[in-house]
Amino acid sequence: MRIAMFSNTFVPLVGGTERSVATFSEDLARLGHEVLVVTTGETKEAGGDPTVLRVPTGKGGRAIDEALDKFAPDVIHAHQPFLLGGQAFHQARRRGCPMVLTHHTLYGRPGDREALAQFRKLEAATCDLAVTFSNHCDAVIAPTASVAELLRKQGVNTAITVVPTGIDSARFACGDGGRFRGKVGIPEGAFVVGHLGRLIPAKRVGYLAEAVAIFLRDEPSAFALFCGEGESVAEILANFASAGVEDRFVLVGNLPENEVADAFAAMDLFTFASLTDTQGIVLLEAMAAGVPVLAHRATGPQDLVIGDSCGRLLDPGASPEEFADAIANFARLRHLGANAEAMRSHAAAFDRRQCAVRLEDVYRDALLHFRLREKRQASPLLLDRLQRRVETEWRLLSGRAEGLRALLPTRGFPVAEG
Repeated sequence: MRIAMFSNTFVPLVGGTERSVATFSEDLARLGHEVLVVTTGETKEAGGDPTVLRVPTGKGGRAIDEALDKFAPDVIHAHQPFLLGGQAFHQARRRGCPMVLTHHTLYGRPGDREALAQFRKLEAATCDLAVTFSNHCDAVIAPTASVAELLRKQGVNTAITVVPTGIDSARFACGDGGRFRGKVGIPEGAFVVGHLGRLIPAKRVGYLAEAVAIFLRDEPSAFALFCGEGESVAEILANFASAGVEDRFVLVGNLPENEVADAFAAMDLFTFASLTDTQGIVLLEAMAAGVPVLAHRATGPQDLVIGDSCGRLLDPGASPEEFADAIANFARLRHLGANAEAMRSHAAAFDRRQCAVRLEDVYRDALLHFRLREKRQASPLLLDRLQRRVETEWRLLSGRAEGLRALLPTRGFPVAEG
């Protein structure tokens, strides 16, 4: 198959969506398919990679037309319903291809409502458009079962398939934690509370830093290790300084790929505070490294942290003090040893190769049903087909207009991380 993936963001940016698109495009290629990633940015960012087309934000319609004329996709897969998602929809209808959409972000969740408190009309229009877009697709993908359930409750009636973003489970099982501890100055026998990911408000890393700092204050031999970058760094540093434990807080930036497995292996407990992730790939990577996870019972973690052998889930409303108590409980039980093999076995079920095969099956089913439907709906009158296409695109355009109307009283656009 020839698959055109449309994503508003892509590597070298760091995030779950970028990671998912890159992982699946690589693994689908290994399965013998051709993949073209259409994304935003300047062409030079792609490093001359012929499998990536970068177009300026809000532009590039002609470049996309020409590239897809040459590529001749069998399936078009959008990773957002907005911006390039609209281009993806237009291309799918123009070329008679099945349209697939993955929901990496859920619109209208409690976390989004807090972030968009000043943009109620925009929030409603955004959620409605995402649902409308989904219901005009041939297949919808959710990273986890809890996300699929929420989408159905929001009104998505297109068939939803759960396809997580996979991990290289074997690679994470071979990290050298001792080497990484030595590199960053953490004593060999210290209990290490870790985190890896974007350090941004949407991930609630300020809350997480407060909880970990409380634990360090009461456990003088423990260390904290945070890996990542983002706008919340100052808040994180302030939390550890306020607790007087900044000397046992180690902050490293975004790590090169060959050091990530070592960083996980250097941790005794992986902590995660986000309430709005649709999956949480880092949770699987930690478990693949044999590291237990402490997170909240929310979309993403509740589908991945199964059973006591993998870690523990706290109520979403748990205070930083309660989170710190849970960390302390893991530290007290450290001498019992974590069930590393059980965690690695669980994470292996999400191996990237298996997940790519599941996505391949979604494409094949979408192609089959699309062709059958087109055959049933075939009409000798071109006008009938044109009318169906215009009606579909008009519904999507109406949704976008509502979103623009909601923005008119404002001077900016809310930034919400998914």
